[in-house]
Amino acid sequence: MAADTAEENGDAASCSTATLSKDLADLPQDVFLLIITYLSARDSVACRSISRAWHAAFTSEDASLLLLRWHFSRSRETRALVSGWDSRSPGTGRESIAAVFAKVARRYHHLRQAKPRLIEKIDVVQEATHRDLHRGVAPWDRILRWNDNKAIFQYSDPTWCMDDGLLIYPGLDGGQYVAYDLETQRRFHVPFDNADKTVRRVRLACGVLVIEWCERAPYHQLNEREVVHRTFATAYDVQRAQSRSSSSRSAKLAIVRSPSDDSSAWTIVFRSEWKIHFLGLPLNATDRFFSTHNGTHYALYIWQPHRSPWGDDDPIEQLAVWNISFPSAYRPSLDPAGTKRPDADLGPSVIQRLTWRELEIIGLRQRHTPAIRELAMDENNLYVHEEEHRWLAGTQSSIFPPRHHTVRCTGFPLVGIGPIWYDECCADGDVHMSFCPRSGSTAGLSFADADAEAEAEAAGNRAPTPLPLTSYRKSTWPGYAPCWRHEEFPYLTVSDMKDALAGVRVVARQCFMVEALSVFVMPRISIEADEDADADTENPEARFADEMWTELMGKGRIYGDERWVVGEDAEGRITIVRF
Repeated sequence: MAADTAEENGDAASCSTATLSKDLADLPQDVFLLIITYLSARDSVACRSISRAWHAAFTSEDASLLLLRWHFSRSRETRALVSGWDSRSPGTGRESIAAVFAKVARRYHHLRQAKPRLIEKIDVVQEATHRDLHRGVAPWDRILRWNDNKAIFQYSDPTWCMDDGLLIYPGLDGGQYVAYDLETQRRFHVPFDNADKTVRRVRLACGVLVIEWCERAPYHQLNEREVVHRTFATAYDVQRAQSRSSSSRSAKLAIVRSPSDDSSAWTIVFRSEWKIHFLGLPLNATDRFFSTHNGTHYALYIWQPHRSPWGDDDPIEQLAVWNISFPSAYRPSLDPAGTKRPDADLGPSVIQRLTWRELEIIGLRQRHTPAIRELAMDENNLYVHEEEHRWLAGTQSSIFPPRHHTVRCTGFPLVGIGPIWYDECCADGDVHMSFCPRSGSTAGLSFADADAEAEAEAAGNRAPTPLPLTSYRKSTWPGYAPCWRHEEFPYLTVSDMKDALAGVRVVARQCFMVEALSVFVMPRISIEADEDADADTENPEARFADEMWTELMGKGRIYGDERWVVGEDAEGRITIVRF
């Protein structure tokens, strides 16, 4: 009996040893998938190099898809997989889910550490040396001054623009505009003839490129010292070529479009042109205009000194809205007499015009101390953002500055007469406390369904899925006052890049000589925390190296999404920081 017992014990030990020595890759699929969710994204990629068996296990479709959705549920790749491929996505080539997971893991590794993977430079036309090609609209004469310290309050517009991963800039070859797809790194020609034209501003939004420009030759003698130039806006439809898509679920889950296919090309087609001022505007630093547009409308606010010989009259102000929905081949720049003008319904037409009287009624009359920062627009309304600061100085600063840094928004319908929307926010305090009710570096990235999502995860749903698009509308709605400017008072948020869907934000702040460029990534379900950090830590901040401010903030403006940040360096070159 003792021998039998010993034999049984030996068999049990042998079985236990065999079980313990079984390779991770040989475990049942459901057990294997459960275990790998405890690994970090970086470790999951590193495990591919252990052996052939591990490589096959960790690069399988099921494992890669699980890891992608578990670690990076808000990434653009995961959102595309869950909702089906967007027809605007670049290319139709095939890239495995395993390759996608490795690429996204690398991206967020660099994002969380605020360390660029690659920095790209592009030389562009500079206004200082090519004033005949580009002469931007001057900002208000207002600066920040506190004791002996001075800082820029509002920067001039860059000579380039960007939206949806497409960068448009004036090349050094005569200022011809080039469209650069950052994903595919392919360049396309913009069919804008800049001969005898001086560009004032370029802007890309909602698939429409608007170039505001004037003729170089003067059109009219305004007075003894000034002339005006006929000024126009030209619009182009900018669209990515349609990609072929597969209705197969397996194809949709197993492949990702590669940026190497011809279907990633962009089409840039002339839509229409219109005159933005009946007479024209001088090329100077005193006549200013602000504008915005979407896919169907264009709005323009013009502020001009009265030019009274006694100099005691209020400035001339007007705001107009155009309907630019309908394409039109008519170019008013080629028809000075207006003899070939078509029916107003067949091209851009003014649908709303507010003179200084109407602006006075709705509280937007600026007079000699203008506060307008920008115009914004949604589908039905126009919003005017204004800003005042307690430390403002300059000829156009307020005589009675506010006690707080104040921002406000005034909104009204694009068409007809309707209710007026007002929203105002102010801040005061120090670096440790801000009295702005919407303060916080990730306040704009909060989600309405966050609590429900947390409850679902706690109940056992360990593979979170992206939130519906309606949860992100609040963070991008232009109707709120731009309180992001003072969210860390006394720092001034100069610019920010916000990818609300991905939960990623890059913030550039300045307090006179103190400059900070930081990245914030929503934790918990976006990416895993470091091994020595709490996974539930709120609003983790990673600060870029000090020199990155000079690389990106030359014009006080940054753009991008979770894949890259684009700005301008101190030498006037476009800087593309890739993660």
